[in-house]
Amino acid sequence: MRASTRKKRDYLMDVALKLFVERGYEHVSVDDIIAATQTSKGTFYHYFEGKDEILREIPRKQMELIQAWCSRTPSQVRSLESHVNRLMLDLTEALGASRRLIRSWIALSMQNEGLKAAMEELKRTLYESLLRWLPESGKAKMLTTAYFGTVMLWCTIEEETDLTERMREQLAWIWTGLRHNKEAEPILLEAERKGEHNMKVAIIGGGLAGLTAAAYLSEHQGIEGVLFERSPQLGGRAFTYEKAGFTLNYGAHAIYGIDRHTIGDMERELGLSFSSKQVDRRRVMYCKNDQLTPAPLDFVNLMRTELLNPLQKMRFVGEITATIANIHNVRNYNTLGDYLAQSDADEDVKELWEHLVCTNFFITPEEARKVSGAVISEYYQNLFLSNRPVNYVLGSWAVITNQLKQKIDLTSRWEIALREGVDSIRYADRKFRLQTKTRELDFDRVIFAMPVQQVCKLLKDTPWEPFMAPYEDNTSTEVMVYDIGLNRVVARPFSYISDMDNKLFISDVSATDHTLVPEGGQLLQGIAYLNDNFEGEDERKAYLDKKTEQMEALFDQHYPGWREATEVKRVSKKAMVSSVKNIASNRLLPNRIENVPFYFCGDGCQGKGELAERAFSSARLSAKAILEETPQLQRA
Repeated sequence: MRASTRKKRDYLMDVALKLFVERGYEHVSVDDIIAATQTSKGTFYHYFEGKDEILREIPRKQMELIQAWCSRTPSQVRSLESHVNRLMLDLTEALGASRRLIRSWIALSMQNEGLKAAMEELKRTLYESLLRWLPESGKAKMLTTAYFGTVMLWCTIEEETDLTERMREQLAWIWTGLRHNKEAEPILLEAERKGEHNMKVAIIGGGLAGLTAAAYLSEHQGIEGVLFERSPQLGGRAFTYEKAGFTLNYGAHAIYGIDRHTIGDMERELGLSFSSKQVDRRRVMYCKNDQLTPAPLDFVNLMRTELLNPLQKMRFVGEITATIANIHNVRNYNTLGDYLAQSDADEDVKELWEHLVCTNFFITPEEARKVSGAVISEYYQNLFLSNRPVNYVLGSWAVITNQLKQKIDLTSRWEIALREGVDSIRYADRKFRLQTKTRELDFDRVIFAMPVQQVCKLLKDTPWEPFMAPYEDNTSTEVMVYDIGLNRVVARPFSYISDMDNKLFISDVSATDHTLVPEGGQLLQGIAYLNDNFEGEDERKAYLDKKTEQMEALFDQHYPGWREATEVKRVSKKAMVSSVKNIASNRLLPNRIENVPFYFCGDGCQGKGELAERAFSSARLSAKAILEETPQLQRA
């Protein structure tokens, strides 16, 4: 089985077992599992013959514990008795989460041939493993019988008891017999071995980056931690909510170059499962001087567009080809503005470059000229080589954030602390001490997964403040987001319209992602990238009012009748979509900074791509960096 296939199968099993624990095996249907994992019935039955097959995961995990226990050599074991006790208690602790589930497993193992065979294999494995350390068949049988008898008694009695504590009591009497003593003595436990304590990690910020880092680290048994999020929900700017049947995203759930995107690595490595749909490039239009024309997103549309004349089209084709080949001159210039100042291209070609950079780097046209030439070259080379340049995740960001949260929740080693922000951080007694409004906790490692400006604020008046100085003045990208949910489709001649005159953009997101709207509905999202240099509040308010009027005029022009059909409307006049503008005057925060003992991730940090991809890629790098510096924590 391929690693990616095993990941998806393991994910289905983990979620199903969690449902069994919460509701009881008998009260969970296959349809419930499918709904919780957001998969299909075909996918489920591709991996499993039925839900009872998932119960084989219980003996499989028990045998993994036994095999790990057996891997110890005699020279590593100080006390035979404590070594055996450790195995028995680890096995019971793994089962102790749900008595109902274990009762169902044992009952079905007496009826189902597959489960019965798995149970017999577990009994045989335990017996043979104990026999290796206790080479007397009677003693190995006594311990094996005591283990299964204790589990059977625990899951069938009425009163609530702790399985591990019950096992401790049984072991005390068993060793009394094995030692030929008359009275039961406290059982011995092997002391914790040096270097095998759990590492504690704090992740500050529950957006896409924080969730990604926590999901990666949660897969490793040697790591435990807390994910702190100040707000009442996870996802950060990828937060999604529903209103009147419409699903609204605070940030567009589009993924650029999904076939070359970090999300592909995450899907394989974390066992994620989601679907996406590509934006129809033939329905992406630019509007200039009130004239609509196809956007030059590929060679077909470039030949159809009326933004450029034939000679200009040939010039632009040449520049795109050079970019793909990584030989375009722009990569050698400090900024796009420097390149355009030296270029002999027509003004229309320069304007097109400026507009493309504006729309792909999520900044105002005035700032597009400030983007690094090397960054532009790398980004467009990757995007032009993509077979799927713009895709929407079907069902919004929640499909991914929910899966990341589920993965974190499935382990008892991690806590998600909502409505709990970190107020201060200091170093004491070889630990990082984090203070919130309600508690103080110590950690071995800390990952900042929050906007750069908030990082600088939290580290103010600490020994690390001077090293953050180069990033204090980084500016964020702010936009006006104008969402309207319509109770009927008023027009669909295109799925995206860019007004080059006023620098406004409207996406018909429901044309690509039908899951966001009730039947027959339509969801439009208008975006205007905002300037942030105002002399006063009155000037800022007048500017935002003007942008609102321009946006509504654009809706009037291209979606006539939208006002009468509006069911839901949301206008966010200053929404942050990127914590750091990727322009030459800003410095993206590295994953590590010399003399600063923390890790950094998010869309304001160094990483691959823009926006969500930079959040995903930098979080993945930070999590892997922690594992690489502590090899004993890495998975086999």
